[in-house]
Amino acid sequence: MALSLKIYQKRALASLESYLDDSRLKGPAQAFEENVDKGLLSHYKPMPGQPDVPYVCLRIPTGGGKTVMGAHIIKSAGQTILEREYPLVLWMVPTTQIKSQTLDAFQNPRHPYRQELDETFGGQVAVFDVADFAQIRPADLGTKVCVIIGTVAALRVNDKEGRRVYEHHEDLEPHFAGSTADLDYLDKGPHGKALASFANLLKLHGPLVIMDEAHNATTKLSYEVYERLAPKAVVELTATPDANSSNVLVSVSAFELKDENMIKFPVVLKEHAGQWEVAVNSAVARRNALAKVALGEPDYIRPILLIQAESARGTATVEQVKRHLVEVEKLPEAAIAIATGDQREIDGVDLFAKGCPIEVIITKQALKEGWDCSFAYVFCSVAQVKSDKDIQQLLGRVLRMPYATRRKQEAMNKAYAHVTTERFGAVAGELTDALVKIGFNPMEAASGIRTDLKPSDDLDLQGGSSNLISIPVVRVSVVKEPDLSNAPAGDYQRVLFVPNQEGQGGMVEVTGEVDAATTDAIVDAVHAKQREETEEKLRRHQMIALAAKAPSENGIVFSVPRLCMVEQGELEFIERGMVAADFKWDLLASPPDLSSFRFNDESKTFEVDLDGKGVSYHLIKDDVATYLPGFSHDRTATDLIGWLDQETRDHTIKQPVLREWLRRTIDGLLGRGFSLEQLLKGQFVLRRKLSEQLASAKVAAYKKGFQQALFEGGLEVVTSDGPDHAYTYPADMTAYPAHYYYQGPYRFKKHYYPVPGDLNWKTGKGKVTEEFDCAQAIEMLDEVEFWVRNLVHPSQFWMPTSKQRTYPDFVARLTDGRLLVVEYKGGDRITADQEKEKKLVGELWAARSNGKGVYLMAQQKDDRGNGISEQLRSAIGA
Repeated sequence: MALSLKIYQKRALASLESYLDDSRLKGPAQAFEENVDKGLLSHYKPMPGQPDVPYVCLRIPTGGGKTVMGAHIIKSAGQTILEREYPLVLWMVPTTQIKSQTLDAFQNPRHPYRQELDETFGGQVAVFDVADFAQIRPADLGTKVCVIIGTVAALRVNDKEGRRVYEHHEDLEPHFAGSTADLDYLDKGPHGKALASFANLLKLHGPLVIMDEAHNATTKLSYEVYERLAPKAVVELTATPDANSSNVLVSVSAFELKDENMIKFPVVLKEHAGQWEVAVNSAVARRNALAKVALGEPDYIRPILLIQAESARGTATVEQVKRHLVEVEKLPEAAIAIATGDQREIDGVDLFAKGCPIEVIITKQALKEGWDCSFAYVFCSVAQVKSDKDIQQLLGRVLRMPYATRRKQEAMNKAYAHVTTERFGAVAGELTDALVKIGFNPMEAASGIRTDLKPSDDLDLQGGSSNLISIPVVRVSVVKEPDLSNAPAGDYQRVLFVPNQEGQGGMVEVTGEVDAATTDAIVDAVHAKQREETEEKLRRHQMIALAAKAPSENGIVFSVPRLCMVEQGELEFIERGMVAADFKWDLLASPPDLSSFRFNDESKTFEVDLDGKGVSYHLIKDDVATYLPGFSHDRTATDLIGWLDQETRDHTIKQPVLREWLRRTIDGLLGRGFSLEQLLKGQFVLRRKLSEQLASAKVAAYKKGFQQALFEGGLEVVTSDGPDHAYTYPADMTAYPAHYYYQGPYRFKKHYYPVPGDLNWKTGKGKVTEEFDCAQAIEMLDEVEFWVRNLVHPSQFWMPTSKQRTYPDFVARLTDGRLLVVEYKGGDRITADQEKEKKLVGELWAARSNGKGVYLMAQQKDDRGNGISEQLRSAIGA
């Protein structure tokens, strides 16, 4: 059975499909600028050598399920840029280890990855190792999704196997029969005919390339490989994209993963000074306590402790740690496994099995690539080096949530870290950096480390002090002692300079929040090459230091009443598209408007209006259609209607009704002079146009029904601030689902969370954003006690409209106890019908709130010429 996609996965896939569809019509650069996540760089970087090939990256943090999205990425590409029902896919990974794991998963019919492919493509799936490309038959291509899995190295010419890719193979000759052998874009052999090579096979079919762990594949040589294989689109998947080369289209936040129960978060940190044995003892005690708690879970969980020991030259080596566990902690040897380059005691072991005795895994550096065991709960580092890639990888191991389900007991929803340290507070910064390097946003990484301040003999499974974030410490290497003569006197206590024994430079340790003059002095003392990096490190430190002062971190409850209806004496939420019980609509009464749908015989293009804009839709030259059996020659109008029925299916419309609507549409087009062959070749653009028309008819019908229900007496509408119906913002920064965070110079002191999410200070052209102006105006109102940047996410406060949920931009609590809800819209959008409906719903919410709520749809200047501040004051009666 296929896995159900998480909300963030659906969001990422929807953005990708829209991008690929727009790339077909507008080119990859414009499509990227129109579909990229807000807050990300919108400047598109064309792929070297192939500027016209769509080239984007999906940033999914560790534990986010990148690979399971593959089937849906393939389908989206097939329906858009490839225009193939069964695409050819080259799935590339950085190492042979990951290739073996991916291949095993996709070839195993019981594995979720393969089940997802089979479910998406009706079982018409073939998976190949790139080393076995000669086994691909012409009958497979065009009738099955063919996924070829290999490494970048295997396709490089300087590699022995890579040379095979570009050589002639007799087994591939049937793919190049007839006129196909003469195509000018294929590599030719000595007789002027196309080489029957794997590279030419890919060129012929124009594959989709999916690059997994893409941060390892942005070298010049990798781009040369892409160029030789002529893909029609390249999609990268990684937690840590290379910002200099990748076009990050979607960035999924750690909070989105937590919200979907994909990761254990936050991380409870316990620091240990002195002997390493103390840290190990404490970590074992933590694991044992978790094991007892786990007995109360409905699913079997055996918490596992990962210990990072020192190398052979250290004092806490693998052997010494194991001896300590056996002799002091009295653990049976069967409960301990060693995973190093020499000893691989977990290879082939099913760690999830109930009969498996392993409770502790000792490693020296990183575990092998792709290792994944969600039973890993506790991480203990007794190694001297803390901020290298090994601690990043091992920390990532303990984040995955067992069964991707929120656990019954809160202690089982967290990860735990025990680390030896010479100075308390320093490790939190190192772990924060490690989380950033495995794909977390700096703010969510900072807020995700909770310091356990309890004594070692009184371990707290909940973890953390009264505030979410303890006073942070950051260390910076300098070439000279900072000049603090312009710094406030109080900062002298917070900045410690420790000179090097050699006498040149040293280390600066900063504790808590310091003045801007102090950070400037520290940056001036850093080597010129490290100044930019140090500036960012100190900025992040300041952000953490300020975070503990936010209302959310101090137990202040922030609740907002919601719109409800009274149904048989009971309150129920009013959802989007809510209509009265007797509401009906007739799709057949809304035939699609296809007047703009034309075919130009001279240019062989379709001309059609999409989303209100006229476009010319060029047919993709598909040479394989000349020889693939059953590709399109034997399809009938009934087949086309059946395909459109499947592709435009809507659960609110009965299938016979939708099918009749489609039949009338196709008959109408045939009656206008279109040939069936033309409609079959234009089936993808026709699908898009019909989906647009179907959605438009549905929106119009439900809008009328929604307005009758809410504004014409169809429903009894009230608001409720009772515990079962009010919305309450989570008093925990790790539950605030921001995709990015405000980074401007102005400091917001009244925001409910440490930093506003999804708020830009300036546009890409350097102009201060209107949303920032609105946020600043709210902040500066004396009548505002605190406010929140309300985000577009199902976990946030929303109001219903006929089409969807609407998420107001800002919600504030006033000093008199009232609630102010502000929807901000630019002047060019204020008159849109959708915005008018939002305004009506917002005003209805305020009218039904018994004087507790105030609603404002604000804009830069209103009809009277008032600015945002004046509009706010007028709304609250100030």
